[in-house]
Amino acid sequence: MKFGTKDSFLEDFYHFYTLQQSFIKKRLKKIQLTVPQARSLNYIFLHQGTIQKELASYLDKQNATITNLLKSLEKNDYIIRKIPDDNERQKKLFLTEKGLHTVAEIQIIFIDLEEKIEQLISVQEKDSFAHILKKVTHNFLEK
Repeated sequence: MKFGTKDSFLEDFYHFYTLQQSFIKKRLKKIQLTVPQARSLNYIFLHQGTIQKELASYLDKQNATITNLLKSLEKNDYIIRKIPDDNERQKKLFLTEKGLHTVAEIQIIFIDLEEKIEQLISVQEKDSFAHILKKVTHNFLEK
């Protein structure tokens, strides 16, 4: 198989990726968020009190990029940064009430996407696909 042909696995994979990204971006646009902002809010929700460095690692972005992202989220009242007594250099990240409400909206978007996929394939096929993706990702990262 050659890349770019109709029967190329990579073409099919890329096409699926672009379709799901388009679905997510359109839905996030309705709540005035970008994908990195949504991923950040969800990460902070799952890791209350996380620090900027951990978020940068999760998003695989440089600190300066994360600084600007967090400034925007703070300005729009999605997050607050608190300075702990034991370490004045590291600000801990927390969601505001607005941030918590927005995370619920973000999670609905991803639930809707997953349900849309589940209408097209069986649970067994989805589980198999997820297993294969994890295997490829794990092995790809090790090399």
